[in-house]
Amino acid sequence: MTALPRPPCDEAVIRAGAHTAGCGDRAKPWVLAATILGSSMAFIDGSVVNVALPAIQADLATSVSGAQ
Repeated sequence: MTALPRPPCDEAVIRAGAHTAGCGDRAKPWVLAATILGSSMAFIDGSVVNVALPAIQADLATSVSGAQ
């Protein structure tokens, strides 16, 4: 039986590529703002759908699973 070579994803390869520059100091507040805005939009979208679901269910004359 032959020995298998080490896979390329060993610890040394991971550590060698771990250092990245990241974003600049001027971009950090914008990244935070974009993250907060995206999270807020997802929350609001989920809330609106849950509030509107009974009306959608009544208009389409369907069950809860059908409306979802």
